[in-house]
This record gives sequence, C-alpha cells and structure tokens, in this order.
Amino acid sequence: MASPVHDEPDDLSREDTDARVPRQRPPEPAGRGPNQLVFSDLDHYPVMAQALDNQWLPADLAEGRQAADAPRRTPGAVAATAAELRRALVNSGTLVVNRAFFLNNEALYGNFVPQADPADRTAFTRLFDDRAIVPYLFLERDGTEEFSFGYDQRTGRAWRRLIQEESDPAFVRLDWDDAANRAAADRVGQRFTGQLAKLRNLRDDQLAVDLGIAPELARSMGEGILTDILLWSATQDRTANITRNAIYQEFLTRPGTDPYQHLLREGAEILPTKQLIDLMYNLGVPDASGLVALTPPGSPPRRALQEDISPQARAQDPEAVGLLIRNLVADSLHRAVDGPNSYAGLSLSDIVALRETGEWQTYIASLDTFLHDSFRGGRIPDGDEFTDRTATIARDHARMLRTARRAGRSDKGLTREISTVLVLESGGVAVQIASGEPVTVLQGALGMLGAVGGVLSVRLEFWDKAARTRRAGLGHSLTLPSLRLGNLRKDWETIQAVSGVEFVERGGTTGGPQADQQARHD
Repeated sequence: MASPVHDEPDDLSREDTDARVPRQRPPEPAGRGPNQLVFSDLDHYPVMAQALDNQWLPADLAEGRQAADAPRRTPGAVAATAAELRRALVNSGTLVVNRAFFLNNEALYGNFVPQADPADRTAFTRLFDDRAIVPYLFLERDGTEEFSFGYDQRTGRAWRRLIQEESDPAFVRLDWDDAANRAAADRVGQRFTGQLAKLRNLRDDQLAVDLGIAPELARSMGEGILTDILLWSATQDRTANITRNAIYQEFLTRPGTDPYQHLLREGAEILPTKQLIDLMYNLGVPDASGLVALTPPGSPPRRALQEDISPQARAQDPEAVGLLIRNLVADSLHRAVDGPNSYAGLSLSDIVALRETGEWQTYIASLDTFLHDSFRGGRIPDGDEFTDRTATIARDHARMLRTARRAGRSDKGLTREISTVLVLESGGVAVQIASGEPVTVLQGALGMLGAVGGVLSVRLEFWDKAARTRRAGLGHSLTLPSLRLGNLRKDWETIQAVSGVEFVERGGTTGGPQADQQARHD
C-alpha cells in the first residue's frame, strides 16, 4: 500500500541546478548500526518542519501560482524556505527531514551542491555530523539508494558525496525490521486517507478564523471542494491508501501540469484547501513517531484540523489525547515565539555557532522539559506548572534571541520579543496575568467574582511586544479544556494567595462574550 510520505512522485521537483567535532555517539543499538536510528533514539528535542516540504509555499506566494502567466519558478520561495530552515534549526535540538526533500527542495540542496557557498557547505556538513539534521528514510535502508522520482543528476551526485565522503550522518526510520517498518509507514498512509473524510465536517466559523478567510468562503469550501473530496475518496480503491499526489492531481494542480511545478487551479477554494491538505500530510510521520511538528507562521496552525481533545475523547484514550494536547501546545508555542524570517539574517555558520552557546542550550532544554517531560505518558500539567514552564520558555527564548542578534549580519529578522499572558475566565469575567508585569482586573470584576459560580478556565496567550496593539501583532491563544480548576470562589482566593502580586483594577466593564475581546485586545 502507498503512504503519503516517501520518495514517490508525491514530492517531485525537477529544478536544474548545477576540522569538525562530532557529538558524542550513543552506544550502538542491538541489531542496528550506530547510524541506524529509530525515533526513540532521538532525545535532543527532535522536530519535523512542514516548511521543508517541497510543496510548501507561504500564502502570499501561493496566490501567484494560480495565475495563467505564473513563471516557471516561484519568486521568493527558496528564500522563504531557507528562512524556515534556519528557524527550525534554532528551535530544535534535532531536525528530522524526509530524504526526498534533500533532492527536491533547493533551500536544502543549495547548501551542498558544488556551487554552494563554501562556509554554508561546511556548516551544513557539521550539522549532519552533529546529528542536528537527521534524514528520515521511508523504506530505504541507507541514504544512497536510488530515488523513485526524476531529479537533477548533479544534485544526486552531490548528495551521495555529502553522506558518503564528507560527513558521518545518522538516518532514522520508523523501524529497521523491514516488515514492521512497512506496516508502520502504511499506518501513516491510512491515517491520511481516513482524515480526508473528516474535512467535510470542520466547523465553518473556526475554519474561517484558522485559515484567515471569510466565513462565506469557509462555508463554500465545506459545501463544495471538501464535500467533493469526501465523495471522490469513497470511490477509490479501498485496499490502497490515497496519496497527497492524487489529491493534488484531482483537485488542486492545474490540468496538464504536475504537482512539482506548483501551478494551481483557479478558484477561491483552492489555496485554503491546499493548506489543509499540506498540514494533514506533514503531521503524519511526526505523530507516528512522537515528534513535535513545526508549522510555519503564515500557514494554518494545527488547530485548524479541529482534532478532538474533549473530556469524552480523553476518557476513551487519555494517552493519545494527552499527546495531541502536547502537540497543540507545542505548535502554539513555536508559532508564538518566532515569526516569519525570524532568523533569515543568520548564515548556517551563525546557526552552528549559536547552537554552541549556553543561551541556546538552555532554551532547548526548557522546551524539551516542558513539551516532553511535562506531557510524558499522556500527563497534562496543572495550571501552575503550565504557567511556570511557559514563562521560563519565554524568558530563555528572549535571552537566546539576544545572543542570536549579536551573531546576525542582517536586519531582516530577529525583531520579535514575546510576552506570555495567562488569562483566567469564568462567567464573563476575564483576568490577565502577564509574566513580569502588573496584574490587572477589569473594573467591576472583583465585585462580580463573589456572585459568579462555576469553573475557572485557563488560556495561555502569546503576544508580540513590539506591536503597537495586539490586533497588529502576531499573537496566539490556546485554551485547554482539560486545564480547568474547580469552584471559582475557592480557586480565586487561592490564586490571590499564591500569586504574591497586587491585583489592580482598571477602566472598563465586563460581561458575556465581550470579555474575551477585551482580554485579548485592550
């Protein structure tokens, strides 16, 4: 059966191109070579980045691919992806990359072909040696096996030279037993196939928010192309998984062209549908392996898929839902602390140097402690731990960012500082607690608290300090239904007692749904 993530024509590209100290190696695993890893061997905050998928385009660039006169290459695409490569290397200990992308994504192969900048080429090799970059193998057993799609032969030779002669890379598979690995890869394909039918049932209002489109367009998608995909998928061979390539050919790619050419059909529904399909596709391997998936700012967040984290779902499979909540938290965190082009001004040599600093190592350790240890085994951290860990990440990120700024040679990025805000809500009353800032309560809220009953929900928000208003800045909000406290009166007294800060009233009134808007945008 086919799987949507491997060296098949699903991810084609035929663009024509023309003294290291490795990290300490772990003991050789039983039955495998020292460079043959499974995902559980990756213990240095491993992630996979959607933006390295050769089909990914920022929304503003994707729009131009619907034009009848669209050029052969997408202007700005390589630079945008190269910036995301740097962002992923800064925000991870180990970056896992599908082997196919090294030959069909110029933002990757541009660093090791003969004409690459010598300093970037040396740094890229170092990242392989340090296992900062680890290629993912689908069914292959080493990185030199022939690719199943067309590619530039010079790039292929450069790739083989890189991994055979110039570096000592590790490779990761779902399993090194071929039968077990094929079964695991097939489950990834089954998941993608099964999710296609669920797209039709996404809530229009939430979809509009997460995709940044008008509610009318979201409703049109549900009644139009998403229903068409559901009906079409029901007619396909049920013994084989549906690939992303098949979805592209049937619904998204301009007739008479191939997906690798990035030429899209006309119609307002095409781009947001492409974004949903790409998001689903790129979550397959990370979810199967337990890795964090980095979604690029400017593209839809993971929450756009509206996966079920209800108390009912958690009761049925607490570990699976706990991991899903972890992934939603991770997505929100990463999208908040770094925006597009955050590290575009850094060379790969700068990245290597940054990763050796204490500030970077502390930041990655904070991410790993929270997103792996705090959620281990389906556990959900309580409100105090959640707030403490995220505040630590925000602080450590700010320190790391200052270090990165000193290394940068450009003013194109490295411009964002994020504040972390804990919002407590119940019965229309909203209270904000910002890390390191005075706590403010809307005027009249304190008097209302005694009369309000029910539960107190917890929402974490991230905001760009540089923005003049929250509406203008890049911000994110995440409410976790499982993070709910008990009786409001009792919990409010506890919060005041343990906070150690003074609660100050400020102007305005609160009530009903208006409270959320004031809490988010005042």
